[in-house]
Formats: sequence, structure tokens, C-alpha cells
Amino acid sequence: MVATIIVNFFCADLTAGAVNSVLMDTPGAHVVVVDNSESPAEAELLKAVLDGRAQLLVNKRNTGFGAACNLGFAATDTDLVMLLNPDARAMPGCIPILAAALHAHPELGAVSPTQWWEPSGRWLLPPAWLPTGIGMWSVEQAWRLPRWAIRLSHAYRRLALQAWTAQDEVVRQRALSGGAMMVRRSSALAAGGLFDPAYFMYYEDSDLCLRLRRAGMALALVPRATALHEWSHSAAKIGMMEASKEIYLKQHFEGKGAWAERLSRCTAQPARPQPLQYEALSHLPEAIAVPSEWYAGWLLEVSPSPLLVPAIGQLGQGPSVALPAPLMARLGAGPLYLRLGPAFADAPDARLYVSENSAACG
Repeated sequence: MVATIIVNFFCADLTAGAVNSVLMDTPGAHVVVVDNSESPAEAELLKAVLDGRAQLLVNKRNTGFGAACNLGFAATDTDLVMLLNPDARAMPGCIPILAAALHAHPELGAVSPTQWWEPSGRWLLPPAWLPTGIGMWSVEQAWRLPRWAIRLSHAYRRLALQAWTAQDEVVRQRALSGGAMMVRRSSALAAGGLFDPAYFMYYEDSDLCLRLRRAGMALALVPRATALHEWSHSAAKIGMMEASKEIYLKQHFEGKGAWAERLSRCTAQPARPQPLQYEALSHLPEAIAVPSEWYAGWLLEVSPSPLLVPAIGQLGQGPSVALPAPLMARLGAGPLYLRLGPAFADAPDARLYVSENSAACG
């Protein structure tokens, strides 16, 4: 049996949809919803819309995502625990396939499904990136030096392509996203617990993955398992991300080794963004033409970051790739950076575009 934990914050209808997807996939699952809304009205709404098989825990105060997950973790006793965001859906077979992978591979501490960004599965969310001393130093360098930006961006493209095209039963990863992750309880406890409540939101999954790896456990993507995660970006998230990043840096890297020292010297100086060489578009088009030599297989990446790290991607074939306005609007207002190239790990001739996100601005 697998227990599932979903944290709600003023999104009762989304949460109910996530619960329903789990119970359709595994009817006997123990589903725990933790409400962080601090609102009696939201709690009553949840009681009205949730499937009666789900257990509702109402937090007296908003303790943050990680602490709320810990509350749900303590309310369950299964060895396998699924963490699912309220805007995510377990697709048919997702939970049993993830559980089977953990049973077959005792060295794994946690696994994640392939995450679709929209129901057709054409657009894919990027794999998680584990922030390490050398990795975060490389990002700081990339903001300053074009050659580092190119190296980092291409390295992440290779990582994403490996995840998006994998056919193996499991694909080892350095990190997993907490938005859709199945954790082995015994592994989490051996690594010091599920989430560190010091992280109100963001980086709690990076911290868990790092602790699992340091405790000798592996992480993996299970390509046959899929989840729909209709994620959206907003500028309001950036402040919380930066606050959690500072906690992560202090906990794991401050005063610990050469890379940490280099990173502290880097971040002490203001970043001077020097993005990749983009062709400016007058507006975000409805579609982008694909060069004929790439018709057999191309990859389009889209990101609000000029480093294209991370980037949402679509793999396809043919003469054009569509940019649906409702999807692009989820990436928020401001510039969008796009890279179109052949679906190979290395694509030095890929085309780079930048445009204001008219889908969000208009």
C-alpha cells in the first residue's frame, strides 16, 4: 500500500482533482490532505469537495510546504509515500509503476515519474537539478561569462534530453522534484527525516535528495510512470526561492570546502547577466518554423531564464512547432527565451530566440 500526501493552500478544487487522480489509480490508497490555508471557510470547502476516502488534516497556521508534508508523513505508516502537488495529477498506472520500481530496486530511496506540462504529454517539465557547490558556482560564472553560459546551458539540455527520451525501467538522477515524488519511508528516516521545516517553501526537495544521496541511497526517474503537473511560474515565487536558497547554502556549503569558498566570493559580487546570443522577436509567435534538415526530429525549449536552466521542452517532428498561448501564459509576464534545434544531445547550430511573453502580457 502507498500513502499519498497533498498540501492545500486556497486551492480546494485543484486539491480535490489531485486526490481523485490518486484514488482512481490506486483505489485503496491512504490519501492525506494537509490544509495550510488558515481559513475555516477553506477547510469547510475541502470537506465538501474531497472524496470521503481522503483524510483531512487542518493546520492551525501555515507552517510551509515541508512542515505540512511532515504532518501528513506522521499520520501515515506505509513504507512508500507519494508526494503530489495539488496542481498535479497521477496518470493511470503512475503510482503502481513507481511502487514496483522501489520494490525491485532496494538501493533507491526515492523515484519520480515523467511529468507532463499539459494533458497531451507533448510538453514536458524539466528534470530536477541538484544544487551542489560546483554546480551553483557554475551558475554564478554563467551569469558573468558567455562561455560558461553556453557550457552550462548545453549540459542541462543533455540532462533533459536523457530524461525525456529514456526507455529504461529506471534512469538514475541526481535529484527529483517534490511536486511528484515517491519516497521510501525507511530511507527518509535514515537520512534524517522527510523535509527540513527550516525551508518554508522551495529547496526542501533539494535538501532531501542531497541527504538521501549522502546516506548512500540512489534516486531515479521511472519513465513509464507519468504525472500531469500544470505548473505555473510567477514573480511572487522568486523571493521565497531566494530565501530558501540562502538556507540551503548555509546548511550544506558555508565554510565546507573549496567550492563553497569560491561560491561565497562569487555571490559577494553583483551578477552581470550576459545571456546567450538571442535573436529578438517583435512578438511571441503562434508557431515557429523548423528548418527542413530537422523535420525528422527536433527539440524546442522554453524558459523565463536567459540561461535556459531549467527549460520546459517539446520533442516533435515536422515543419513547425506551435506555441499555445494558454501554455505560454503560465510562464508569466516578461521575456521568454527559446531554443530550437535537432533532438540530439549536442546541437551547436540550434537557434535562439527571445520575445516578450505577449500571451501573459496581453
